[in-house]
Amino acid sequence: MQEEGLRHQIMGVISHVLNDEGTDTHVRMALLRHLGENPGSPERALLAHLRDCAGLSASPAHARPSPAGPP
Repeated sequence: MQEEGLRHQIMGVISHVLNDEGTDTHVRMALLRHLGENPGSPERALLAHLRDCAGLSASPAHARPSPAGPP
């Protein structure tokens, strides 16, 4: 039962991202691609999408300094 509630929440997040006019087209298309790659598993699709987004933000152009400072 708890899993169904979580899946419902995840579908709500996905629906919001896909239907929001402010969502970048590339973001929308990437999320749709992940949904297609993970049929019946919206939680896996969202996780893959978030991992991709985290990877993009960790690229050198978006890199943040480490809290511990340089090695």
